[in-house]
Amino acid sequence: MSGNRVCFNCGSSSLVSDRSLGGKLVCSKCGSSYFRKKSPTFFNRKKLIFLAIGIVIFMIII
Repeated sequence: MSGNRVCFNCGSSSLVSDRSLGGKLVCSKCGSSYFRKKSPTFFNRKKLIFLAIGIVIFMIII
């Protein structure tokens, strides 16, 4: 539903509006109602870590 928010607990971006809570957004995976704004630096750091691991494995093989 909301493309610019992610769950604070599990990091999922699949949010649903819970009718029993008056339309409050909750995470569809863990049920948490705590969110943070999606930041591009978080995802870039994650890609950077995988790139670094890949380079280290490549150097070990060679």
